Amino acid sequence: MTPRRTRALALLVAAAGLLAAPAPAAAQSAADVAVAREIFIEGSEFAKQGRWEEARERYERSLAIKRAPITLYSLGVAQQQTGQLVEALESFRAFLVEPSAPATKEYEKLAQQAVQELERHVAALELRVSPADVAGLVVKLDGVDVPVAALERTRPLNPGDHTVTVSAPGYREARRSIAAAPGSRVVVVLSLDRDASTAGAAAGPRASSALAPPGGAALRATPDAATVRVLPIALLAGGLTTVAAGVAIGLLGVASASDAPTRDGDAADAARTQALAGDIVAGAGLAAAGAGVLVLVFDRDPAGAPRRQAPPRAAVGPLRLTVRF
Repeated sequence: MTPRRTRALALLVAAAGLLAAPAPAAAQSAADVAVAREIFIEGSEFAKQGRWEEARERYERSLAIKRAPITLYSLGVAQQQTGQLVEALESFRAFLVEPSAPATKEYEKLAQQAVQELERHVAALELRVSPADVAGLVVKLDGVDVPVAALERTRPLNPGDHTVTVSAPGYREARRSIAAAPGSRVVVVLSLDRDASTAGAAAGPRASSALAPPGGAALRATPDAATVRVLPIALLAGGLTTVAAGVAIGLLGVASASDAPTRDGDAADAARTQALAGDIVAGAGLAAAGAGVLVLVFDRDPAGAPRRQAPPRAAVGPLRLTVRF
């Protein structure tokens, strides 16, 4: 019988004894123990055939049902054979802290040797993230979350190729591919950069809200100061024009009266009539201009505030009126 077959047989015997041992009251039922033993035996058969992936899967299932020292040791061997050195190291260490038993005594030295060998081959990873105090920081190693609280500690790493990703809200994801040699120490520094698109989207609402009036009221277009209403300006301009015409007529009437040879007579009467007509025209112009001023003063917008309009400027000369707005 070969040494490997002898060792596998010894494992089966040890498993039969340990898995069938009386369990505490809070442990699994007898049926669970029987299932765990059956799955363990399947794993041992796969191990004898060198089918370590299947053996590892069976040992993991058996251990999940019932924790037994021999299952821990067997799982460590399968993990070591499949390149899971970090996991194998922890399985062997867990086996060594279990209470020593006659059935597993001979495996303790083998487990100690395995621990020493694995410690030389397991790589070490040191992760540094900047900034490290970002809210919502997520660090993944090969797609598996790495606790943020563990970033300051060196992390055991299986030799081989790995991918580290770091992300956080408002930042672009940082990614790094690494190749860890057996027993090496790998330092990975990842810097998070602000996501420009996210920052712009976040700044947009703030900028638009700054333009909004208090209370969120919608902005309302107001007329320019140079914008004027037709009716009051027409009244004011027409009134001033009429005043100028009346003044001109009156001045002509006064001039005619001065040129009359006597105070009585047809010429004097015509001059007085012309002067009176000028007064009447000027009075009508003043009335129209006053109406325009009143409309401008009391004209208000729907909100109740007076409309802002550029006041007209008028210049009166002989027989001419100039109005500027």
